[in-house]
Amino acid sequence: MKKKYPFSDKELPVLTSIVEAFPLKEIVCLESVAFVCVQHLLFTTLNLMDALLQLGACPDNIHVMGKPYSTCLQVVNQLTAKGCHYYPNSPQKKIGDFSGCFVKDIKHMWSEVYSHLKKKKIKLVLILDDGGSCLANIPNYISNNYSLVGVEQTTSGLADIRMRQLSFPVIEVASSAAKQLVESPMIAEAVVNKLSKVLPMGQSRLSCGVIGLGAIGNVIIQKLLSLNHQVITFDKDSEKGQTFFKTLYTTDIKTLFAKSEYIFGCTGEDITQSLRIKDINSNKTFISCSSQDKEFLTLLKVFEEHNCKYDNVLDHLECLFNDYSVKIYRGGFPINLDNSGESVAAHDIQLTRGLLLGGVLQGILYATHYSKQANKRYMLHPAIQSFVVAHWISYGSTSLIPLHILQGFQDLAWVKRHSRGMEKENELITQSFHYENFLIRAPLLMSNYG
Repeated sequence: MKKKYPFSDKELPVLTSIVEAFPLKEIVCLESVAFVCVQHLLFTTLNLMDALLQLGACPDNIHVMGKPYSTCLQVVNQLTAKGCHYYPNSPQKKIGDFSGCFVKDIKHMWSEVYSHLKKKKIKLVLILDDGGSCLANIPNYISNNYSLVGVEQTTSGLADIRMRQLSFPVIEVASSAAKQLVESPMIAEAVVNKLSKVLPMGQSRLSCGVIGLGAIGNVIIQKLLSLNHQVITFDKDSEKGQTFFKTLYTTDIKTLFAKSEYIFGCTGEDITQSLRIKDINSNKTFISCSSQDKEFLTLLKVFEEHNCKYDNVLDHLECLFNDYSVKIYRGGFPINLDNSGESVAAHDIQLTRGLLLGGVLQGILYATHYSKQANKRYMLHPAIQSFVVAHWISYGSTSLIPLHILQGFQDLAWVKRHSRGMEKENELITQSFHYENFLIRAPLLMSNYG
């Protein structure tokens, strides 16, 4: 029977395998590397930081900021106990104002980081980002004085136009095959599990609208259909609308708004710009399955204009329009990130932590060897992806992933075809994370699958 590795064991086996496999100490002294990290501060974030410390990083060179809608205070306390620098978020006073507050916080963090760096002999600053804001707001007094390399784990971060102006390389964890094809179903499952606590998911034939037919949206659709709910879908890319024959696809988002009582935002963009308040003809509940408070930003501002009452920007919000109740769950922030310290179970999300650690190691290696390759967007190395998936399959929820997808990670050429970013072969990575590790574990995958 497959072992589920609990967080209480203090280690995540995927991270342990990476630390043991990669001879980083022979390449660079991590005491000369500073880490500036913007992350959801979950319990497994501690495992990621511990892995960096095991590889030789100095806790006094690790700078961390979370996001107020996901930060777990227990994690903050443990990070500071380890000697890492934590930068708190300033209070957000109005709904829909996350981005402005967050950018101010990041700029303040960079100022504090710079004061610290000047006292240290730092050769490289690695930015581990979630959403692109930390990378996009690097001040000139940092970029002009230090070697930099970035690791970005979200597609919205990679899509930020300001990323094109960076003068240093970035490792694209977000566009890796492993993150897109293996992680997304687990996140979608976590979203659905959280939804069951606040929505009548057990009732049949709820009228649901899903906007955004990417990896997360698709899995949510599958789950809603399995529960016998009515689903109407929309995506700005009309070709995606043919995916599910049991859904009613519309090319007009206003039709979806009109026909749906529960509306799931899965785009990472503001989907309520075309929502006309005067057209609301039934009760509506809006649920974000994406990042920050972007999905319903226009509607949040309408709520604010109508003096919607709330004690905290993370409250479930409700306003009456045309005598109908319109709700926005959790202030428009993602439903699966609730400050509990866990979104996806540790034995599953260690896949993501492994990809991030692999991206960090690749970034340090590339910054050391290819320092003149400015503004290159590098693919997360296929050998790293294969290695991480190979070790994850002994512990993770493989039943959520089609078998042919998992088997695809045995083939590095397949991994490369399903990833984006510039490919740069590196013998040390290929040797350290050789995909024979996957072939050794493949029989275990076949016996445990499902």
